[in-house]
Amino acid sequence: MTGRECLSMPVVRRVAAILLPLCILPAVCISGCGYTGGKLLFLSGFGRGEKIKAEYTLTDQPVLVLVDDPTSRVNYPPMIPFLTEELGQELLRRKAAQRVIPPSTLDRLRQEEPDFEKRGAREIGRMADATEVLWLQIRDYLAEEEFSDITAAAYVSVSVKVINAKEERDRTKVRLWPESPEGRVITASLDGSTVARLKTRKAIAEELARNLAENIAKLFYDHRLGDFERPQQ
Repeated sequence: MTGRECLSMPVVRRVAAILLPLCILPAVCISGCGYTGGKLLFLSGFGRGEKIKAEYTLTDQPVLVLVDDPTSRVNYPPMIPFLTEELGQELLRRKAAQRVIPPSTLDRLRQEEPDFEKRGAREIGRMADATEVLWLQIRDYLAEEEFSDITAAAYVSVSVKVINAKEERDRTKVRLWPESPEGRVITASLDGSTVARLKTRKAIAEELARNLAENIAKLFYDHRLGDFERPQQ
């Protein structure tokens, strides 16, 4: 045995003495301490990812969710009211908004107001008695039963802005967030196996809308990243 080997053996023994109980403890706790494996991992820190702060805090006054499709990307029109409802409910569930104007108000205004579709987001917000408008514009959309890209078989992309519906004089104060006039771009996508499982255009569109609503709502409340989740760019 060389001098180096003789000097290293005590170190090895000490390290083993320290690590062995640590290796045994999780197995013992999982079986006998009342914690499931998932809970034990969570308590040890795994699964509690990076904390992401809200990018903008919505008002505690009424918020209107308004979804526009200016270039007619969406080939399944019911997706838009479904997204409107899902996003409003997600904001309320996460306490990111205190009051969300129901989609039925928009339906009523569409029927009662002439040239409703030609009106701007701020004007529609005032008509709906909203303080802020969460304005989404569809940038890209694909949701078909047949697909060619397995990794992104269906997807939707929107720009997100928050508009001050009460501002009437200073145009520079109308857009509250973000600073970029292009808005904050948020996407959602489904892989090929998910699209194949959902089968119908309706089911695919609704799943996209749910995922997109979750991604957008996260802009407005503090949250932690899940395992392997990346923050929205």
